[in-house]
Amino acid sequence: MKIVHVITSLKIGGAESALLNFLRADLNSGHEHYVAYFYPGPNLEKIKNLGIKTFCVSGLFSKYDLFAYLKLKKIIKNINPDIIHSSLWLANFYSKFIAKSLNIPIVCDLHSNFLHDGKLRKYLEYFNILNANKYIAVSNNVKTGFLETFKSFKHKLEKKIIVINNGININNIINNNLNNITKESLGFGKSDFIVGAVGRLEPIKLYNILINAISVCNKNKYNNIKLCLVGSGSQEQELKKLSIKLGQAKNIFFAGSTDNPYIYYKLFNCFVISSKSEGLSISLLEAMAFGLPIISTVYEKKHEVLQDKITGLLVKPGDIYAMANAIQNIYQDKIIAERIGAACAALVEKNYSINTVKDSYHKIFKQTYLEREKIV
Repeated sequence: MKIVHVITSLKIGGAESALLNFLRADLNSGHEHYVAYFYPGPNLEKIKNLGIKTFCVSGLFSKYDLFAYLKLKKIIKNINPDIIHSSLWLANFYSKFIAKSLNIPIVCDLHSNFLHDGKLRKYLEYFNILNANKYIAVSNNVKTGFLETFKSFKHKLEKKIIVINNGININNIINNNLNNITKESLGFGKSDFIVGAVGRLEPIKLYNILINAISVCNKNKYNNIKLCLVGSGSQEQELKKLSIKLGQAKNIFFAGSTDNPYIYYKLFNCFVISSKSEGLSISLLEAMAFGLPIISTVYEKKHEVLQDKITGLLVKPGDIYAMANAIQNIYQDKIIAERIGAACAALVEKNYSINTVKDSYHKIFKQTYLEREKIV
């Protein structure tokens, strides 16, 4: 089967890592893969190194203009794939129009909760929401949010959407021995307790809340609790200014974007997700594979993966003092930290293998191709 994967970005992020993980796992399946992208990033070279042909989509003025759309359409038409597989909003939006015009089946990934998207994106989505043959949500929360956002199409969308949880290659992650950094190289002390977070530095991640929580910890005399933020994004300078304003510049290390985040996981003493909303975070699964105790926000009645006080400590989004208290609890109680970390490692090995994900995608691709039903 010939598959073209269209993705908005190949920077550091959950959707980008999910695509890379799938392509690595699927190398010997006999499928023919192509990747079209709008924004390059560290994952581009990794995909090229797999021997997969890549195409950069650019417009005359921006990635959002008509010329970018026409270029992507030409790329897909020349490849003439059996299936289009798209991921992230811009890629999904363009690809659904192209799929309909070229009469090619399309499967669209949903990595985030539409309830938290802007009004413009929600409005534009109405123009081609039914063009997709299938939607794959990475979690039940993402599926629920999608159906709730587009209630007027709910009856039809329920027939198109399924949930396939993200997965990781645990052996590749754990056996990655390129650990050339130390706590000291980040400006921390050898005995410092490192709180880690990996992800895009964007407003939805609420890293301002996490930085404030670190400040609270230090004001409470937990002076060797430090923070390492791995990733880049539009809020980077703003977050750096906040750390200076709070007097925390020496306690926070901004690692920037990297193609090998695993070297940082090995330095972390705990892992935090502070997001207002999250799909099924790849970085969460990676941290669990390393056996790290997890602190995460929970914005639904229950977390998609974690159980409070069993596989993580759960707090409400935006609550600085609850976040600080959870960090201090992990710091103070090594027995709880070790128990949660061990439970996380066991859970991710049992339920979130990339091979399970790969097989589920194969099934959907084959089913969608064989049906070849007329797009609504």
